[in-house]
Amino acid sequence: MFKNPDFLCLWWVGFTSFMIRWLEILVFGIVAYQKTGSAFWVAMMTMLRLLPMALFGAVFGAVAERLPRHRVLLMVILVSLLTAVSITMISAFGQLQVWHLAVAAFINGTAWATDNPVRRAIIGEVAGQERMGRAMSIEVGTSNATRLIGPGVGGALLAGGGITGVLLLPAVFYALA
Repeated sequence: MFKNPDFLCLWWVGFTSFMIRWLEILVFGIVAYQKTGSAFWVAMMTMLRLLPMALFGAVFGAVAERLPRHRVLLMVILVSLLTAVSITMISAFGQLQVWHLAVAAFINGTAWATDNPVRRAIIGEVAGQERMGRAMSIEVGTSNATRLIGPGVGGALLAGGGITGVLLLPAVFYALA
């Protein structure tokens, strides 16, 4: 599968979005707690990240069937990049507030709800029926591996360089995606 440049590109986009998702869930929760001392805001960060999947997931899947998938995926990546750059700049200027993290969590959750049906459908097209099992195994394995990698990287960056350094990583990864 990794010899196929189209699959490799889709895998990188998936790896990026998976890793950043888990990194942000951990880091946004820690920063929300540091700024508010409230467990409610920690839970709210995760809820805002997951809520768009419940609210929009089925609708986005149906809409994605009617639009050019590659363009939709590119738009998802660009929205994620714009969100990452915006929140990094806000943090770099010392203006980061919990509500900024909440908005970013919701936008990134919406991107996740769109990415799932779109990118996976493209993976099916690229892999073909005969290699679909292998392609989805790699997809699921990557998703599970990033549950360790994302929070590990996020925690290390937060401890070593602060929130702005953590927020810069998604901007770089989305730009590469």
